[in-house]
Amino acid sequence: MDLNSIAYVESVNSNLICCICQTPFVEPVVIDSCGHTFCKDCITRSLSTRSTCPVDRSHISNVNELKPAAKIIVNMVNELLVYCPNKNDGCLYQGQRQLLNFHLQEECLFTKLECRNEECREMILKKDLSKHMESCIARMVKCESCKEIVSLSTLEGHKITCPVNNIECPYCHTTRIQPEHTLHLEECPDKYVTCRHAEFGCVWKGRQHDLSVHIGSCSYEPLKEFFKMYKQRNYALEQENQQLKTKFQDLRNTVDFLEGQVSAISDWLSTFIDPKGLVSNAEGEPSISTIHELLLSDNDRMKNEIENLSASLTDLELRQNVAIMTEGMRMQEEIHSIKNICHGLRMQMHYLLMERSGGEPSVGTAGPKSSVIRPGLIGPMGLGRTVPPNTNDSSSASNPRPPRLMGSESPRKEKL
Repeated sequence: MDLNSIAYVESVNSNLICCICQTPFVEPVVIDSCGHTFCKDCITRSLSTRSTCPVDRSHISNVNELKPAAKIIVNMVNELLVYCPNKNDGCLYQGQRQLLNFHLQEECLFTKLECRNEECREMILKKDLSKHMESCIARMVKCESCKEIVSLSTLEGHKITCPVNNIECPYCHTTRIQPEHTLHLEECPDKYVTCRHAEFGCVWKGRQHDLSVHIGSCSYEPLKEFFKMYKQRNYALEQENQQLKTKFQDLRNTVDFLEGQVSAISDWLSTFIDPKGLVSNAEGEPSISTIHELLLSDNDRMKNEIENLSASLTDLELRQNVAIMTEGMRMQEEIHSIKNICHGLRMQMHYLLMERSGGEPSVGTAGPKSSVIRPGLIGPMGLGRTVPPNTNDSSSASNPRPPRLMGSESPRKEKL
């Protein structure tokens, strides 16, 4: 504490004031040769520059000539009434100067103290220190879940990543710790998902544990390789389209640059045109107006070429889009054709299984001499195959049905 900067309650006797610092003595000392009294620090600094008394300029040969002042002077100075240095902050203390240190260390509530939290170190009034410690964001607190000691400023973030913080799954309503919860959300069997072929038209939506069952019966699953090839082809077309757009933009920028150069050249040439439109510094040369007209015609021709190029690129983009749509429609037709072929194969397999079990599929009522075409055998694999009419004649009973051939001539083998 600097005693030279404190304020005194009453005016101080001039005999108790140092003539160097113009404040009451602090640790007063007396020059033995002349008897003048000064503050110890003041006279020491003065003698370091000039070895004379500041009052009468008498020579001082040695610092040892400085002696402590009389006890009565020391007591008179220490008993002077002073204000607390924290008066401007609100402290109303008035007391003897010798008791000021004790007041500042033990009694004064307006002394500024440093916050004890390492990350804060803010200067707080002593009366507000306890309140500040309760709300200081740098104070250390204990996590209620994992009992880890963290600062208050990082507590909220710690709660999110706390390893023992139980979080409830929104789908199956089970609780897990934070690291397991994130992994569980991706694999929860009760999570609602869509079919992996949803982008190709499958509208199924259900819980994740039912997805494997759906995939087994999904009509899009057998065509997944076809869809994959279609997606790759479509992606390649989109990339090519993007490259064409980039090239077109580059060409447009080049054309704009060339137009700027042509305009600059035209402006430059226009400065050489004399009132008659002729070249003023050469003989036998064509007129500047003629050159200017040629440049303008070239500029118009270039603009026409640019417009034609733009129209060609637009037409190419339209044709490419039409080609993509046509390709998509053709692929849809191929999908429907494949579905029809699969349906025909299922019907043929059904007929063969019924025939092997000894029964006949229901083909309707036929006349006594008519033949019935078996359903499912119309087409390349069953064309011309007929079933003999079912009659009740005695001739049919006497003539049993001939056994089916199982060798190389068997019709069934030919079909399969």
